[in-house]
Amino acid sequence: MKNKKRVYAYYDGSNFYHLLKLNYKITSIFFHHVTNQLMDLENERLIKIKYFNSPVSQQEEPENYKRQLKFFEKLKKTPFLELSLGRLVKRPLNKINIKCQNCGLQKADTINCPKCKNQIKITETYKITEKGIDVQLTISLLLDALNNKYDTALLFSGDADFVPAIKYIIKNLKKEVIFCYFPKPKTNELIQSCSDKRLITKEIIKNSQINS
Repeated sequence: MKNKKRVYAYYDGSNFYHLLKLNYKITSIFFHHVTNQLMDLENERLIKIKYFNSPVSQQEEPENYKRQLKFFEKLKKTPFLELSLGRLVKRPLNKINIKCQNCGLQKADTINCPKCKNQIKITETYKITEKGIDVQLTISLLLDALNNKYDTALLFSGDADFVPAIKYIIKNLKKEVIFCYFPKPKTNELIQSCSDKRLITKEIIKNSQINS
């Protein structure tokens, strides 16, 4: 009996969640079920699932924070899964470029509140971005390959920022990196850079859905 290829699965949690919702309007799934259905079980065996995400602010979003804590607790009970957390940071917006159909490209100094229409200065607005997730996932993908932890990596993310690491792993470390992707949007850079691609179909998601 031949040895099966060792598989590590890497989930970019926030990216995966939004693509899952966009494509199939489903958000609650069993991650090990999804992973297993994307594998060739006759020739591959799952060693570890690595899931990366950032917790929301407890002060600003107390209800979402509670729900996310419960979600993280469920994740910790998932077979083979290791949870890695980053953080969310506020980044102030100093200007916004808008493309007006009448005036062309303009710079906006204020915006209107979508609820009460109160005018707000751009300098009083901010966006929230993840900090450290891409770096954590990239380092983990590289170090696990360098330490010969896997033969095949399944990448669940549509972020093309991983492309340089992927190319190095395939060319220099002789590992496979498989892009596990949704129907839309397609990330051509990842499709072209990875060893192969595997489509996350609606059937796979439905078979893995958590029924509330």
